[in-house]
Amino acid sequence: MASTQSNNNDPNRLITLAIHTYDRAVILKFQLEQAGITAVLHNVNLSEPVVSAGVRVRIREKDLPKALAVVESEQAPNKAALKNDRKVLIPVDFSDYSIKSCIVGFEYARRYHGSVVLLHAYMNAERKFTLPFGSDRYERSGDDDNTLRTKALLAMKNLRSKLEKMIVDGKLANVAFETAVREGTAGTSQKERAALGSVTAEVLDACKFPIMAIPKDAETSRLANVKNVAFFSNLIPNDLLSFDLFSHLLSVNKMKVSIVHVEEKKSNQKYTREAKEQIMKYCTEHYTQCEFQMTEMKLSDDLDEFRKFTEEKKIDLIVIPNKKTNIFARLFNPSIAHRVLFSSDTPLLAVPIQ
Repeated sequence: MASTQSNNNDPNRLITLAIHTYDRAVILKFQLEQAGITAVLHNVNLSEPVVSAGVRVRIREKDLPKALAVVESEQAPNKAALKNDRKVLIPVDFSDYSIKSCIVGFEYARRYHGSVVLLHAYMNAERKFTLPFGSDRYERSGDDDNTLRTKALLAMKNLRSKLEKMIVDGKLANVAFETAVREGTAGTSQKERAALGSVTAEVLDACKFPIMAIPKDAETSRLANVKNVAFFSNLIPNDLLSFDLFSHLLSVNKMKVSIVHVEEKKSNQKYTREAKEQIMKYCTEHYTQCEFQMTEMKLSDDLDEFRKFTEEKKIDLIVIPNKKTNIFARLFNPSIAHRVLFSSDTPLLAVPIQ
């Protein structure tokens, strides 16, 4: 955690709660002060404050629990409505993988009294152009747009019939669902793609909402009762915001959470040790219904150590705070979410952070 004071155990030391544009930072500062929380802004362009980018909203560490509640209410102003009208968006390509995703998504919607939207994006016939992680792709198709849309609508109709039959047969949770077919810029028929071109990875980076990725060989039955979770952490305050959001997405009661910190070659050992202690202290005090442990890990290119860890701990779900990065960073320095996504059969939940 960032600090402006030498004593890392001082409850009055300042930590960064969020990074916003100037306007949003001022609004959040006002909301925090209305709740009795002292807040300061850092990294403001004094000559032209309105054009400041990356303004840090900082608070005293001891105020973090109250500040999290303020941030949560700001991000979800109508929490009651959210609980009663939670929608699960499931992208489908009409393959067997889609059925597996539907089983998981429908069950989640049933448990949390929500509904489902099935979405299929079909290929633009004139040209298909996308920029996944900096690689250009241009292709042509023999069908015109009307033909492609007709085929997509028919396939969606058939999928709907299949899912309705599964509901009747008791093989799928009985929840309300609707369908949508939209024209996209990239195809969905290519099931085997190189890592750089994965649509799933692109969505992980671009989406502002939590995303669950279900590998084709994942045991979906384990998601019905998630008990063992691997939560990746950079030991920063934003990770606490991500865990708080995660705790509202799934029931964390009696959950065993392994906080996984990836070791870096160049790191301040004293800072790392103190940051781990602070993270563990916060989690054990504020999520007493969970059992926490800290795990240090070195992620090799093949992720062998992580795979062994998930097997030994019987990990049901991997949770990763995923920060949106620019296209060059994604190309030359793939995030942990990307690396785990393509190397594990364990379902992955990416929680976006600011």
